[in-house]
Amino acid sequence: MIVADTGPLIVFARIGRLALLQQVVETVIIPDAVYDELITRGRGRPGAQALSQSAWIEHESIGDPGATQHFPNILEQGEREAIVLAKERQATLLLDDQRARQEAESRDIEVVGVLWVLGEAKRRGFVTEVGTIIDELLAVGYWLHPERVIRPFLEEMDEA
Repeated sequence: MIVADTGPLIVFARIGRLALLQQVVETVIIPDAVYDELITRGRGRPGAQALSQSAWIEHESIGDPGATQHFPNILEQGEREAIVLAKERQATLLLDDQRARQEAESRDIEVVGVLWVLGEAKRRGFVTEVGTIIDELLAVGYWLHPERVIRPFLEEMDEA
C-alpha cells in the first residue's frame, strides 16, 4: 500500500503502464483532492478513464482537514492532502514534485517517485529494462533531469 499524489498516477496512465504500477505497489490510496483532480476535473483527459476504473486505487478522506493549512502556499491541495494522508496512515508517499518531497521528508514520511517504481519493477523481474520506459515518460512531457536524475538511475540499473 502506498499513498499517491496526482502526477505519478497521471504519467503511468498516459504511457499505458498502470498495470506495472499496480504490480509494484498493489494498492494505491489517494486523498479527496487527488481524486478530484484525477477523476472529477480530469474527466476526458488522457488516462482519466483508466484511473477511474482501477479497483486497486482507493479513495480516502484525510482525518484532519485542518492539517493542510500548515503547509507552504506553493504546494497544491493534492500534494498537501497526500502528505497528510501518508502521515496519518504511516505509509510511503509516491510523489515527484521536489518542494512537496522536501515538505514530506521534513515530516518524516518516506517518499518515493516514478523512478523508484521503475527500479522496483526491474528488480522484481516485471520488466527487463527501464530505459525505454523513461523515454516514454519523457515523450509525454514528464520532466526528469538528464544528468542529475536519469543518468545515475540508469547506471544503478546497469543500463548506462
